[in-house]
Amino acid sequence: MTFLGHNKKFWYATAVIVGSMVGVGIFGLPFAFSKAGFWVGAILLVVIAAETVLIYMMYGEVVLRTGAKHQLTGYTSKYLGPVFRKLTFFAAVLTGYAALLAYIIISGDFLNTIFSSFFYAPLASYSVIFFIFASLAVLKGLKTVSWLEFLFTSFFAVVIVLFFSAGAEHIDQANYTGRMMSYAYLPYGVLLFAFGGLVGVPLGRELLAGHERKLRRAIILGVLGVAALYAVFTLTVVGISGEATSPDAISGLFEFIGARISVIGAVFGITAITSAFLTLASGLVEVFRFDYRIHKYKAWLLVITPPLLLFLAGLRTFVDVIGLAGGVAIGIEHIAVVLTYAKAKTHGDRVPEYSLGIPNWILYIIMAMLAAGIAYYLIMR
Repeated sequence: MTFLGHNKKFWYATAVIVGSMVGVGIFGLPFAFSKAGFWVGAILLVVIAAETVLIYMMYGEVVLRTGAKHQLTGYTSKYLGPVFRKLTFFAAVLTGYAALLAYIIISGDFLNTIFSSFFYAPLASYSVIFFIFASLAVLKGLKTVSWLEFLFTSFFAVVIVLFFSAGAEHIDQANYTGRMMSYAYLPYGVLLFAFGGLVGVPLGRELLAGHERKLRRAIILGVLGVAALYAVFTLTVVGISGEATSPDAISGLFEFIGARISVIGAVFGITAITSAFLTLASGLVEVFRFDYRIHKYKAWLLVITPPLLLFLAGLRTFVDVIGLAGGVAIGIEHIAVVLTYAKAKTHGDRVPEYSLGIPNWILYIIMAMLAAGIAYYLIMR
C-alpha cells in the first residue's frame, strides 16, 4: 500500500506538469507547421522539447535548493534581486492572463460543438459557463485540482489516440513536403507557448513531499510525453488537411473527415484546456499568495478577474497575444531560470535531492537562442 501511495504521488506530480503545459497552444501547432513546412516544425519541436527538459530540470533544482515555497518571481527575487523579480512577474502575468483568456475564448467553440445539437446557447454563454466551473474548481484548492489533472491527462492521451485512428486513412504523405521559408520561424513562438508551464514544477514538488527525488523523473516524463502528444496531433492534422490546415486545427478537417471529428476534437479540446486552466490558474494564485503575501480569496480574484473582464469587453481574438506571450514572455522566463539556477548552485539554503552538471557553454547557447527569439518578436514581427 505504501508503494502504491508513493507511485500515486509520482503520477499526480507528472500529471500536474503535463497539465501545466498542454493547452490552447497545441491547436496552433498544425497551422504553424503547415506554413513553415512540417519537417522544419518537427526539427523545432525536438529543439524546443530538449530546451524545455533542461529548463524544467534546472528550475526543479532551484526549487529543491530553496526551503521556502515560491513561484518563479519569488525565486528570482531571492537569487537575482528585485529587478528580475519585476521582470519575471511581468512575464508570468502576461503569459498567464493571455493563456487564461485564450482558454475562455476557445472553450465556447468546443462546448457549442458538443452540446449545440440538443442545448443551444450563444458561444459567449458557453465560455462564461466554462469560466465559472473552472474558476470554482481552482478555488477548491490543490487537492481537487491535482485529482482532476490526473483524470484529464489520462483522458487526453486516449482522445489523441482515437483522433489519430479516425483520421489515419485520410493522411496524404504529400502534405508533409511543402514549406514556405518566410514562415520558417513561425513554429518557434507557438512551440514555446505550447510547452510553457513552469508553474507546474513547484506544484509537483508539493505533491511529492517526502519523495522529492522523483521530481526530475516526473519532469522528464512529463515533457517527453507532451512532446509525443504534440507530434502525433500535428502529424495527423497536417497529414489530413495540408495547406488547408486552419489556425484552430479542428475546423479545417471538416471537409476531409466530416462532422464526427468535430465532436471528437471538441471533447479533446475541452479536456486539454480545462486541465491547463486549472493548473495555470492555481499556479498564479500561488504567485500572489506566497510571493506577494495576498490573502487566498483576493489572490484568486486577481487571477480570474482580468481575463474575464477582457473577454466581456470584447477581446476575443488571441493569436497575436499568444505569439507575444510565447516568443517574448516565456523567453524571458526561461532566461531568468538559467540565471537563477546558476546563482542557486552556490547560494541555495537547502541540499537538493538532485544536482545537475550542465556545462556553462550549454547555458550560454540556451540564453542566446532565447534572446534571439525575443529580439525577433519585438523587432522583426
